[in-house]
Amino acid sequence: MARLYANNAASTLAASIAPAATSLTIQASDAAEFPSPTGADFFTITVQEGSTMEIMHCTSRTGATLTVTRAQEST
Repeated sequence: MARLYANNAASTLAASIAPAATSLTIQASDAAEFPSPTGADFFTITVQEGSTMEIMHCTSRTGATLTVTRAQEST
């Protein structure tokens, strides 16, 4: 298992996500900025809405769709 990194990768959500959602979609034009994890690899993302932030681990990226494990690092 390796943690992957992408310096200064940023995007906005293409649509809001439900509290129990395990995938989210970012802007297609930004997708290539993010790694494409395989196997047990992942990268960390932070999603912010207003003053609320949640840290997630992205375990897969297909185009602009990220599969995530929610509520990481005590968020």
